[in-house]
This record gives sequence, structure tokens and C-alpha cells, in this order.
Amino acid sequence: MSSLLSSLSAATRALDAQWFGLDVTGQNIANVNTPGYSRRVIDFAEVPPESNRSAGRGVDVVGVRAVRDQLIERRLRQELPAERREAAVADALSVVEVALGGPGESIDAAMNRYFDAFASLAQSPSSSVARQEVLLQGESVAAAFRDMAERLALSQRETDGQVRSLAAEVNDLASQIAEINDSIQRISDPGSRLHLQDQQGELVRRLSKIIDVDALPREDGGIDVTIGNGRALVIGETAYPVSVSQINGTTHVFSGTVDITSEIDGGTLGGVIHTRDVLLPAYVADLDALAYEFATQVNALHAAGVGADGGTGRPFFAFVPAIGGPAGAAAAITVDAAIAADVDLIAAAGAGGPVGDNTTARDISGLRHARVFGGTATLADAWGELVYRVGRDAQVARDEQTSRRDIVTQVEQLRDQVSGISLDEEAMQLMRFQRAYEANARFFRAIDMTIDTLMQTLAR
Repeated sequence: MSSLLSSLSAATRALDAQWFGLDVTGQNIANVNTPGYSRRVIDFAEVPPESNRSAGRGVDVVGVRAVRDQLIERRLRQELPAERREAAVADALSVVEVALGGPGESIDAAMNRYFDAFASLAQSPSSSVARQEVLLQGESVAAAFRDMAERLALSQRETDGQVRSLAAEVNDLASQIAEINDSIQRISDPGSRLHLQDQQGELVRRLSKIIDVDALPREDGGIDVTIGNGRALVIGETAYPVSVSQINGTTHVFSGTVDITSEIDGGTLGGVIHTRDVLLPAYVADLDALAYEFATQVNALHAAGVGADGGTGRPFFAFVPAIGGPAGAAAAITVDAAIAADVDLIAAAGAGGPVGDNTTARDISGLRHARVFGGTATLADAWGELVYRVGRDAQVARDEQTSRRDIVTQVEQLRDQVSGISLDEEAMQLMRFQRAYEANARFFRAIDMTIDTLMQTLAR
């Protein structure tokens, strides 16, 4: 009788185990589209027999666990920041490309119109209408430089604003990770922590898209997170938020009292900082150099020429506020106030030339083809080089993003092979546990009927 009751107990335990298997399979199917969810598997163990007269006492559920490969997870956290960095650079530079305009539609067109106006003045040196056109085109080209400088400055301000908003996102995610660490510490059953660890893994992946991180698993099931050169962001249940501060008008990121801006290289934040601190300043410097060289070359020829009033030594362009070199030239260039007030001051003739001389007008018009940049490049060439540089940097970023995205996709596919849900596999598991439950139910019924027969026999 005791062996029959033991078999009945074993059958009951087996029914519970197979039902649990069905429950775990159903959980996997339900979360097939849940971000960060890792496939659950159930671990069974046979229950050893009490004596050599027993085959065993059935099966027991050891526990349920999430299938994760820490090596793959770590590789994914390493690849995501690089991909998002290049994406951020490509996005920022696409705006700059639009701001620069197409060939023949931007500063190059304004300079050509200005030189065309002087060419017209050379044909009619005494024409006040031609002088008025020169003034108009001079104001136009100066405005084009100032407008382009403002567009680049706007891009710098926008990227600077992104640094502040991204730092706030980092702090928000760090706070959530710390809260989950605290919750995990309070749960003693490892199986009950699985959903929290899934949420935590998804938060770390989101964080790694913003900034390059290093995540270290804790013995209690939580995770510690560092950024930069090993700067603590989350340790246990404590978050160490980053802060931002303005230094010389630029937002810097701090960990505690340490400026870690230069330590941030990956993620969207790293891409934004690289664009703001490296790429955009280089474009601004090139634009300033072009504006400064353009104005300097024109002023040198114009000051040597003679206006309609017989005066000489006047610059055509000025810089307001005054500058001491190329830096800031594009934002400050304007037509000299005296020239703007009286077009007769515009020089067309050369010094000591005859009445109706057009030497200066022809010389300024000829700057269009003069190789004034190091003796090798024209003003148009310098503008073309700037446009090409921006386009090249943007294309490099897009190509690198594509390459990195392919790597991320491959790693994610590896992760899905380990941790992802396959509905076909889960359907097979569902059938497997269903058949096992049915078989154990028949075994249970057979034992129950045997016990019932035995009880009826004993009752006679």
C-alpha cells in the first residue's frame, strides 16, 4: 500500500512539473515581442528512491532560469556605442550639408556675382548704376558669409543642447538601474528576479546607445555600471549621476568634480561631442579663413585704387567687431560704412591712371581666378574644399554607421539564437509538455484505480 501511495505522490509531482513546463512555455510565447525578454527554460531533476525496492519518486522542478550569454551581451554593449556614435555624427552633418547649399547656390555664387559686378564696373567705370550694383553684391556676399557663420553657430548650439539632454537621459537610466538593483537585493529566490534582470538588461542596452559603458554583474544578481575611464555611474543600489556645467560657453560633462567630456567617445553623446568640439570648429575655421582672405585681397586692391571722387586708400570691407586675424571673420564681415554711404567712394581706376581708367575694377574682378590660398587655390576652390570636407566627413560617418550596424545586427542575431523566442521551438515544447502531462495523468489514473481495487478487495 505504501508503494502505491508513493507512486501516486510521484504521479502528482510529475503532473505539477509538466504543468509548470506548460506555464513557462506559455510565458515565453506571451513575451515573444517584449524588448529585453530572455527565453526561460525549466530545469528538472529526478527524485531519488527511498530504497532499492523503488525505481524512484518521480521528478521535481529545480527552478526556472533565463537563457543568457554574458559574452554576447557584453559584445553587444561594446558595439552599440560605436554604431550610435557614427549615427549621431551623420545626423548632425546632414544638417550642415543642407546649410552649406548646393554648388553654385551659396557663398560661391555670391562671390561670383560680386566679381561680375566689378567686371561690369570695369566696362563702365564712370557709371553710378554699376557702382550701385557693386555695393549691392558686396552687401550680399558679406551677408552670405554672416548667414553661413550663423548656421554653423546654430549647429554648435544645437549639439551643445543635445549634450545637456543626453546627460539627463543617462542620469534617468542610471537611477532606474539602481532601483532595480535594490529590488533584486530584496528578493532571495533567483527565479523571482528574472523579470527584473530582463528589465535591467534592456536599460543597460539603452544606456550603451547613449554613452559607452562597462557593466559588471554582481553576486546578488544586480549589475554595476561605469563610464569613461572607470567612473562609477551605478554601484549597487546607488546611482552617481553625471552633471553638466558651462565652460567658456560650452557644456561639459562631470562625474563628481572630474570633467569627463574628453573621456566620452562612444554612443550618441560621444558622437555629439565629437561633432561639436572637433568637426564644427574646423568648418568654422575654414569659413573664417575664406572670409578673411576674400576681404583682405579685395581691400588690398581697392585701397590702392581711386574712387570717382579722386580719393584712395579706402577698404571695401570691414570687420565689425574688429578682429585680429581670421578667427570670427565670417560672422563680422560687412561693407565698410563709408562705402555703403557713398558709392562714389568705390574704386574703379588705378592710382595715377587716366580718366576713365578701370584698372582696379579689372583687378578685383580678376580675383575670381587668382590663386590666393597658398598660391595654389582660388577663393572658389577654398569654398569647394570646405563643402567637400563636410560631405566627405558625413559620408565617412554614414559608411561607418552602416558597417557598425551590420556588426550590431549580427551580434543581435547571435543573442536571439541564445536568448530569443522561436515560436516554432516553443510550439514543439508546448506539445512535448502537453503529451507528458497526458501520459502522467493516465499513470495517475492507473494508480488511483489500482488503489481503489485494492481497497474494495480489503473491504470484503
